[in-house]
Amino acid sequence: MEQITLHSIEKASEEAVKLWALSSTQYPFQNRLIQDNANATIIEVLSSFALNARRAMEVLPPKVKYSLTAARWKWEPIKKGEKVVGLWDALNRVIHAQKLYVGFERLPESVSIIDGGAIIVPYIQAETDRKELAFIDPFALSHAYLYEVLPDLIELRDRQFKGESGNA
Repeated sequence: MEQITLHSIEKASEEAVKLWALSSTQYPFQNRLIQDNANATIIEVLSSFALNARRAMEVLPPKVKYSLTAARWKWEPIKKGEKVVGLWDALNRVIHAQKLYVGFERLPESVSIIDGGAIIVPYIQAETDRKELAFIDPFALSHAYLYEVLPDLIELRDRQFKGESGNA
């Protein structure tokens, strides 16, 4: 496996863990500083994750599909728009996004652990020059990578390593 691929596997793994945390957090409803910082951080982490995860996945068989099935929050699109269900499609939309928005939604008071109420990030919205604005679950992205893609990449790396060391 090429060094660039190994680097991307490591970087995507780190960013997936960050994305997991950022999309699982309750943010204060009444604190714009925290919201703005979270927004910028999520966009930065999501962009790095998408680029590196897709690069890493290019060594996997193209017929293998990874679905975005695990959700941290129960949600449905708040307005008209497709809910992206495939990891590869979601990564491409983020990489090629001309519009990329973090979707903050208010939690019910009974669920909020923050005085004054809380908001969460159940989705990202991405639009490219070829695809309309669509909803992507950031938690599902990280989950699919960490629990489905990463084990496949590790298995492939180990198989290749055994093949190389067996020929020495």
